[in-house]
Amino acid sequence: NYLLDLIHEDLNRVKKKPYIEMPEQNNLSDEELSGLFWKGFLARNQSIIVDLMYGQLRSTVRCLECGNISITFDPFLTLSLPVTKP
Repeated sequence: NYLLDLIHEDLNRVKKKPYIEMPEQNNLSDEELSGLFWKGFLARNQSIIVDLMYGQLRSTVRCLECGNISITFDPFLTLSLPVTKP
């Protein structure tokens, strides 16, 4: 991960990174919301590493007191998976 992140930073075509405010859900579909998050990520990160190896992970958090739901789409380079013993 560390090596790929260093390569990405060296090859990043975005030299002046703009401030990006993450969008609100506002009754958007997952596809539309995912597109907005990905567009915001690409505004700051453009390299061959992003093109070939990055993805998005949907995350949902619900407040147990008020019932508010927050949905985000976070970029990932790798996913950690547990390895079980046979």
